[in-house]
Amino acid sequence: MTRYRYRVTVFNNPRSEWRDTYEQAKDDAIAAGLASYDESLGEYFIAVPVSIEKQKLS
Repeated sequence: MTRYRYRVTVFNNPRSEWRDTYEQAKDDAIAAGLASYDESLGEYFIAVPVSIEKQKLS
């Protein structure tokens, strides 16, 4: 089974610790104010310069 880890980056600079799941990394982005909530859709959106980096574990 392939495993991955995830972290928040801004302009490719790490802004969070590595996390076991995408959801945990997304929560980090929300906590850091790097995501916004759309009440009409009931979803969070990550700001444009922000990404969640995914790295394969060996």
